[in-house]
Amino acid sequence: MQRLHSVDPQLAQGRTRELLDTVQQAFGVIPNTARVMANSPAVLGSFLAFSTAMGEAKIGGKLHNQVKLSTSETNSCDYCTSILCAIAPTAGLSADDILAGRTGQSEDLRTDAALKFSEAVLENRGKVTGLQLAAVRSAGFGDGEIVEIVASVVLGCFTNFLNNVADTELDIPRAEPVEACSSTAACSNHS
Repeated sequence: MQRLHSVDPQLAQGRTRELLDTVQQAFGVIPNTARVMANSPAVLGSFLAFSTAMGEAKIGGKLHNQVKLSTSETNSCDYCTSILCAIAPTAGLSADDILAGRTGQSEDLRTDAALKFSEAVLENRGKVTGLQLAAVRSAGFGDGEIVEIVASVVLGCFTNFLNNVADTELDIPRAEPVEACSSTAACSNHS
């Protein structure tokens, strides 16, 4: 049972209503996680601003979403993993890309380096070693892109932690457990 209230968009007023309308316009629906965030217009507004700004990240939407998938798996957030898998095709992710994000391993060396670095950031709470930093740099990532990888981890952690605290009710199909996925299976949702 969900532990934090979801704001009903029909009953929302003022800034909360404006923000929920923005979510509706952007996505065509208002996911339950946005309804939970709407308990604080400051939080929902900040989340929307952060998410929108990350749309301009040099690392690109594909890698940004793979990092968030990896973070969601590490943080055991079923809601975020499910929603990220559901939107993955619109973000340009193939089944293999989704699996790479969820497992933190990619056959593409550059992507693999970014995913390994993001895992190190998460596991070490940002206190990465010089070798870990050198590895992501040697894969071709500059300081700006490294900052974006860290931001992707942080954005993922925010939604993971909030949804884990709230035990946010899924309003989308639950993602298959990663163990049930293979590189040829669509490692996404089932009904």
